[in-house]
Amino acid sequence: MRVKDPFEDLDVGARKAVLISVCAVLLVVAYAMVFPTQLALVEMIVAFLVIIMLHELGHFLMAKRAGMKVTEFFVGFGPRLWSFRHGETEYGLKGIPLGGYCKVIGMTNLEEVALEDEPRAYRSKSWSDKVVMAGAGPAVHFIIAIVLMAGILFFAGDFRGQRATTTLGSVSAGAQAAGVQKGDELIAINGTRINEWSQVHTLIAGTPDHPAQAGDVVHLLVQRGNQLLTYNVTLRPSTDTGTRRVVAGIASKVYLPHPGLVESVVEAPKQVGDIAWESVKALGSMFSPAGISNYFKILSGDKSSNVDQSQRFVSPVGFGQLANDAVRSGWVNALGLLIAINIFIGLFNLLPLLPFDGGHIAIATYEKIASMFRGRRVQVDVAKLMPITVAVVAVLGFIFISSIFLDITRPVANPF
Repeated sequence: MRVKDPFEDLDVGARKAVLISVCAVLLVVAYAMVFPTQLALVEMIVAFLVIIMLHELGHFLMAKRAGMKVTEFFVGFGPRLWSFRHGETEYGLKGIPLGGYCKVIGMTNLEEVALEDEPRAYRSKSWSDKVVMAGAGPAVHFIIAIVLMAGILFFAGDFRGQRATTTLGSVSAGAQAAGVQKGDELIAINGTRINEWSQVHTLIAGTPDHPAQAGDVVHLLVQRGNQLLTYNVTLRPSTDTGTRRVVAGIASKVYLPHPGLVESVVEAPKQVGDIAWESVKALGSMFSPAGISNYFKILSGDKSSNVDQSQRFVSPVGFGQLANDAVRSGWVNALGLLIAINIFIGLFNLLPLLPFDGGHIAIATYEKIASMFRGRRVQVDVAKLMPITVAVVAVLGFIFISSIFLDITRPVANPF
């Protein structure tokens, strides 16, 4: 998203700004010391801020490459804490660490630019330069997601490719008592051949008309080495609270592929693409009439079965909860959350509406096509788009406030 510093007109003295920032850092350190279990949350927030700055760095590098004039590149917003000028660009640190920005001159026709700088304004550049510069930010998020995914694939394995096998990973209850052993290959249940693990639950649970009961006996045919062995297993009640299921006491050994370095690098973009497509479908569903209706039902507190409670946005409060749970669950889940966040931000920024990067790409593309058809240069009057932009910002504001309300009153369930 192309942004400027929303606090640039805030008049705060440098000394006071430094003092406030130092106090804020000390408070964060004290918080981490008093609540050490929350340190993971601080780490994830720092990682998120780094990601946002890499997004802006993508815009910055492509703007410089295209010869655009970049006047500012800052970490944070608000009063300047420290800065230096190198050439025509001022680099520095500001007091409110909520992200950062780079300022490119002439992003729209509304901005006044000195006559001598007009050739270097964003609006004066070619279509390709505009698209590459505007698209660089979202592209960074997909690159980060691919790198993180490749790391997970290589070091931890392909979790999206894992599957349950017909080899027994553990035995308990009736199966253990009958003599079934871990590592046995399940061949058949009650005479029915087992080709995949998904058959097991159905064959043990019985049918709706004749559900299995505790004390019933199932016949398991297993292969152990070169032997085929039959065991009569007595079903027992499940130890899970709140369920009346019966179990045989067998669990599958899960196969987790571990691709090599080259395979991981090749597979990572495919998996990121799959997640991106699933995210696009989820976004489309949430902004559909049915999705909007569902969201308002969630806000109203409707807990009926026809309301999908998972179709909701996550605010910074909810992100903090998810981040803390993810880090506690291990580095794979923590990186998985960062992958999902990067893909979502990348896709959201490509929406063809201002103030998103996709809005600038859409305007540049329209100007290119219109200029070709009319035989003269066409430049969009952004002032005419302002009502749409205001509406988009209003919708974002509503989503932000409502998602905070939901995350405080009805926190997201722990998915990890």
